[in-house]
Amino acid sequence: MDLYSTLSLWLTNIRSLAELDDFCRQIWTLYGEESLGEDDAERLCEKADRQRAEIKNTRTQGCALPRSCYPQRPRSERSRRDAAHGPRDPARWRRKRRLARMQAVRPEFAGEFTEGESAALYIVMSDCRQHGKCDRSVREIGDRAGVGATTVRNALRKASTLGLLRVTQRRRWRARNLPNHIVVVHRRQIDWIAKFRPNLGLKFYPTGFKKAAPTGSSRNKNSGTPFGSRSNSPSDDVKSFAIHEPSTG
Repeated sequence: MDLYSTLSLWLTNIRSLAELDDFCRQIWTLYGEESLGEDDAERLCEKADRQRAEIKNTRTQGCALPRSCYPQRPRSERSRRDAAHGPRDPARWRRKRRLARMQAVRPEFAGEFTEGESAALYIVMSDCRQHGKCDRSVREIGDRAGVGATTVRNALRKASTLGLLRVTQRRRWRARNLPNHIVVVHRRQIDWIAKFRPNLGLKFYPTGFKKAAPTGSSRNKNSGTPFGSRSNSPSDDVKSFAIHEPSTG
């Protein structure tokens, strides 16, 4: 597929006037770099003008086109306050509280974050502890921590402001952005998760129990007789403890 066909396909997926303006600027940029011919650039701009007129006409009729080609979530009838105070998933609620209590952030910074933000930072710190970075999406971090996407964004913004993390956004033109690249940059925080929180990201509870050392039924490796038997006791002429008779005076 040549460049003209690719740009024409992109043009059919544009749904807003701002994207059309950006598309036309990119067209003339390619023309200035001699990557696109003059006739192709003019034809693409004419298509963009026709599509701009269709979008304006559709908006005036009251049936605007969707802003994104991805399926949209249906709008809820409840207000934001009712949704915030509505019933919560008990499993996510318990996971959020458990992760927040594990305190993956140093004590001097822990007071700056809420319980949900601390749980989200636990997921970020555990990935940085194991892999050196965290490249999971905001939605995935929230699902693992039991919080919403807004709470994750607030936690990352506060941690970046305090100098704990460096968040690098990976944007792409005409495509869904890649997940952020998150790295711990604070030296004392790096020492904290390496020295005082070595089990970040591992299982929270053990699956088994260690067996206690046997006391009465084990046998001596040298003689094959059980410990505590009479053969292992000291001889009659050697007393292990001195016995003192009580004085009668």
